[in-house]
Amino acid sequence: MNFEIDNEAKKWLKLKGKPLTVETVQVNGCCTVGVQDLIALLGKPKALDYYDEFNVDNLSIYIHKNIKVKDKMIIKLSGFGFLKTITAKGVLQ
Repeated sequence: MNFEIDNEAKKWLKLKGKPLTVETVQVNGCCTVGVQDLIALLGKPKALDYYDEFNVDNLSIYIHKNIKVKDKMIIKLSGFGFLKTITAKGVLQ
C-alpha cells in the first residue's frame, strides 16, 4: 500500500508518540444508500489480528485488512491548537 503523509501529520504523530489506526465507517442516510468512508484514530487497535501494520517514516500505521485503496492513502492533519484532527482519504476498491 502506498501512503502520502503531509509533514504536519508526521510531526504531530511523532509528538503524540502513538501509532495511527485506519478503519472504515458506514455512513447511512435516510434517503440514500450507505457510504463507506475511512476514519483515522490515534492509538493501536485492540484486535491486531484484523489489521496490517505498515512502517512509514518510522511511524506505525495499522490498516484494517478489509481496506483496499486503488492508488494511495492520503493522511493529513487539519485544525489548530488542541482542535487538530488527523484524516485518512483514499479511493476504496
